[in-house]
Amino acid sequence: MDRAGLCRRRSRLLAPRTEGGLMKAASFLADVPGLRLDQFLTQRLAGYSRSYVKDLIERGLVKVDGGVRSPDFRLRGGEVVQLAAAESAWSALPFEDWILHEDKDLLVLNKPAGLLTHPMGDSWLRTPEAALSDQEANVAGLLFHHRPDAQAAGVSRCGIVHRLDRQTSGLLLAALNPAAQDALLTAFRDRTVEKAYRALLWGVLGETTVEAPVGRPSGRRKVKVSPWGKDASTEFSPIETVRGLTLVEARPKTGRTHQIRAHAAHAGCPVLGDPEIFGPAEFRKLDAAGLPPPPRMMLHAYRIRFAHPRTGKAARFTAPLPKDFKDYLKALKA
Repeated sequence: MDRAGLCRRRSRLLAPRTEGGLMKAASFLADVPGLRLDQFLTQRLAGYSRSYVKDLIERGLVKVDGGVRSPDFRLRGGEVVQLAAAESAWSALPFEDWILHEDKDLLVLNKPAGLLTHPMGDSWLRTPEAALSDQEANVAGLLFHHRPDAQAAGVSRCGIVHRLDRQTSGLLLAALNPAAQDALLTAFRDRTVEKAYRALLWGVLGETTVEAPVGRPSGRRKVKVSPWGKDASTEFSPIETVRGLTLVEARPKTGRTHQIRAHAAHAGCPVLGDPEIFGPAEFRKLDAAGLPPPPRMMLHAYRIRFAHPRTGKAARFTAPLPKDFKDYLKALKA
């Protein structure tokens, strides 16, 4: 058998491995000399766009004979091309169980703590498929996988219209068609969406409204109250106080990143477990006070009210406190 024939035979043998419909890994023997690497992989990975394949290559997820190459690398023929896609078994995540409401226009999800809303980088904005191959599970990727009709209809950002922090649990909206997405994005921009959170704060806080600009200083990660920030307003209403901690309802009147966290800290009562504030010293103080360490940042998107994008009628949803939050409150009272 000649070299070209051997290449074709081995190319068929080294097939992609999938799980739950998601690309897990693939190896191919280059059998067409002179093709660009991105062209070669696009031909082999049916259903994946060339821009998505190019993104995989640029992120170092594709190797040629063990080395990283550029998308325009010309194959000589005979090289082994390996794709090392994300190994997270996203199909095992109970996405459907998190849906509180679904109609023709939108989904209302009860996002668990620990799950990203979307990938940390921005490659998924250019090629939505990248959300699915990210190293960490995220809502955008799950929407891309579980609601292909919405993607085919032309939604952007996989249908995402707002976000929750990784450690924040609770209500998250997603659009299922472009018209609904435009309407929801406009509602968030115009501040007509009413949101309420449950937060457990470190300290005793009474009824108060914090009106202070929040922002991220240049080159810094932490968002905080600062004169160079954007206007922001949050109402805090205490629900109960337990052992020096206050369970509050927080109602942000603006939609700034990390707004509730920044305003709670500015009021002298940071959200318990906020990773930007709680380090070893703070956890030692909790221990000295006889308080158990929180399982995560104690912030939950509890209620949302908005005009339905199709009917214009008021839509209101609530998500009860999740088990880890309730168990921690129970432990405080034990």
